[in-house]
Amino acid sequence: AAMTPLYQWAASLAERGILPSDFQYPFLIRGFLCVLVLAPILGGLSHLVVTRRMAFFSAALGQAALTGVAIGLLLGEPLNAPYGGMFGFCLLTTLAMVYVKRHATLPPDTLIGVFLGVTLGLGLCLLVALTRQFNVHQVESVLFGSLLTVTDADLLLLVAVGILVAVLLIREYNKLLLDSLNPPLATVSGADSAFLEYFFAVILTVSIVVSLKVIGALLVEALVVVPAAAARNVAGSTRSYLAWSIVVAFLAGAGGLGVSTKLLVPTGGAVVLAVSGIFFVTLAAGVYARKRRALVRNQ
Repeated sequence: AAMTPLYQWAASLAERGILPSDFQYPFLIRGFLCVLVLAPILGGLSHLVVTRRMAFFSAALGQAALTGVAIGLLLGEPLNAPYGGMFGFCLLTTLAMVYVKRHATLPPDTLIGVFLGVTLGLGLCLLVALTRQFNVHQVESVLFGSLLTVTDADLLLLVAVGILVAVLLIREYNKLLLDSLNPPLATVSGADSAFLEYFFAVILTVSIVVSLKVIGALLVEALVVVPAAAARNVAGSTRSYLAWSIVVAFLAGAGGLGVSTKLLVPTGGAVVLAVSGIFFVTLAAGVYARKRRALVRNQ
């Protein structure tokens, strides 16, 4: 009810042709606001995820979220907000992965592969048990993302988490970046490597969990990794790398939103296709720019 005046105002602008006609629908306005909030969160984390080589880590978290949803629903959580089971299981998985990674001798990708297998196997078994209580289509929105199921409460939770993540990231950003690029130098400068690893993993977990309603568990990894990969193709400095990551995440979110509304396809899939398309465009742009610079130097 608190958001109704905003929806009415947007609908009046849509009727007058100032905004696209689709903005007369509250669910689409909610979706667009979600994209506005998600772009700086996931785009801002994206370049750190890539620099810290945690792409596979975020894939495991997406699968863990799916298992957490199944656990939450089996324990009696409401279907449209199974955040307790999702966040609880994701947090336990995150802490376990970071702990094992820091204390085991196996390569990190091997260890994360083990966790991926465990969470996926458990999740599939629990989902089968879940289909005896719920229609499988009711769980689809968690797998693939759906704007139709995003509520005002989800949007407010996303905004609150976005502000919290932004404040914490800004506070620790320089140490995190230095620890990502040069851990020995970060330790010499007084940074606590173990704290930073746990800190970043927990922040990433929180961000992924709140974005699942829009992006979906199976596809969230792409929006955590691809914006930074696309930004790297065209960025010339660390600051522009961060800025481009956020811009790419926003363009992908807004583009995917438009495609999913027009073609009635899952939002998460449309967003991921959009961000993948942007990656290939920036790849071509980066190659062209490098060739042009080489020609100028040779002349």
